Amino acid sequence: MNRMLFAATALAAVSIGSGASAQEKLKFAVFTPDNEMTHQIVMKPWAERVNKDSGGTLDIQTFANGALGRNPALQTKMLQDGVADIAWVIPSYTPGVYLDDDVFELPNVIQDSVEGSVAAWKMLQKGQLRGYDQFYMIGLFTSSPYTFHTNYAVRKAEDLKGKKIRAVGTISTESIKALGAVPEGMPFPQLPEAISRGVIDGTTGHPIAVYDFGVSKVTNYHYLGKIGTVTLGIFMNKAKFDSLPAQAKAAIEKHKGEALSRAFGKMSEDRNSELIAEWKKDSKRLVVEQDKDQMAAWDKTLAPVLSTWEAADARNKTLLTSMRQELGSSRTSK
Repeated sequence: MNRMLFAATALAAVSIGSGASAQEKLKFAVFTPDNEMTHQIVMKPWAERVNKDSGGTLDIQTFANGALGRNPALQTKMLQDGVADIAWVIPSYTPGVYLDDDVFELPNVIQDSVEGSVAAWKMLQKGQLRGYDQFYMIGLFTSSPYTFHTNYAVRKAEDLKGKKIRAVGTISTESIKALGAVPEGMPFPQLPEAISRGVIDGTTGHPIAVYDFGVSKVTNYHYLGKIGTVTLGIFMNKAKFDSLPAQAKAAIEKHKGEALSRAFGKMSEDRNSELIAEWKKDSKRLVVEQDKDQMAAWDKTLAPVLSTWEAADARNKTLLTSMRQELGSSRTSK
């Protein structure tokens, strides 16, 4: 009897031990602050949902504030080196890899973050976007369209002419040139000082970034003519995903993709709308939205940016057509 009791106790101990060792602890690298909205509203809840549905096989922990590495340009390298298993990535920080992302930067094609994020995910699933197949992709998003934020009054597009405006990426640079402004390359954290000292006159960006990085403290003028967006994503080390047990894989599969794109897009649009509403109430600020005639003139001015890009490579025309189809489907489903 004692021998039987000992054997049962030993078997239970082995079961508990093997159960504990079966749980995979995954490190999710987030270079932005813990209280940043994307981390609080999208990333942390995503990790919690996956953990819950994994049946105890996963424990995904987010490491915000750059705890695993602060440099936004090195997030994919951290995945490749095993420093992180999952990471929040801005593809444009790794030039020459994500060769088709220019399509999302074309001016005034994408109208909001929801439709842009859904289109990006669907195009990714169709294998239309190069550079991503080296990772297991959990989510791909676009920002809200970039607009103009300056230290001087802009009431119409012509007021941008001759002014130094921060740009990011080839397409953004060409869009700013087409509007008659002078594009200046500069990391976002340097903008408040550069604008306050008059080194540049303003920047493109969407309200969340303009607010979070303190740029709104030195720019009281907001001209909401839209140019392009930038892509962002949740990437995972492919080998790590492949090594997971079936239940863990199923939990990640369940919570990736279009629903995540919609959640990110809604968060972006809701917060941007909230900030614009606050700026409109501030008597020290000027917020200018375009009417239909101004939008038509804006599109006409920027049309050469699209046509030049489209003509540069036969692949570009296919990409733009595909994106417009996905955007159209997203708009009709609203």
